[in-house]
Amino acid sequence: MRRYYCLLVATFFLLILPVQVVAESAVPDLKGTWIVKDYGVRHHLSQDPPAKTHAETRARFLEVDFTITIDTQEGFRFSGTKSSKKWKEAISGVIGFDNKTVYMVDDNGFSFCRLVSPDTMEHIYLHATPHHSAVARGTMKRKR
Repeated sequence: MRRYYCLLVATFFLLILPVQVVAESAVPDLKGTWIVKDYGVRHHLSQDPPAKTHAETRARFLEVDFTITIDTQEGFRFSGTKSSKKWKEAISGVIGFDNKTVYMVDDNGFSFCRLVSPDTMEHIYLHATPHHSAVARGTMKRKR
């Protein structure tokens, strides 16, 4: 009977230990350079005559290309830069509890992403300042 209990306990640990290791390693590694292609809509407050609200301005449909470089990651937390030919800003982010959703912030906007493969994310961006607002959707592909 004692052998049976020892065998049962050993089997339990052999089954549970790999599950814990897999769960801890399931956080995806996002480090690298991601190429982003977004399609969006932007409202910009005009200066002449000065508009009072974004609703008084005309929407502009645009395509935006930029890169996100994630250079630091500790578990589910990461940071890096977002840049194009005209600008550069810092980003910070976290990976959600499901290890598929990714949330990022930059200087004045928010990104909500879903990891669809190790090298591809769907990307939604929301941006609002007193001078303009924008929303965009697109894809992010990791450069290999």
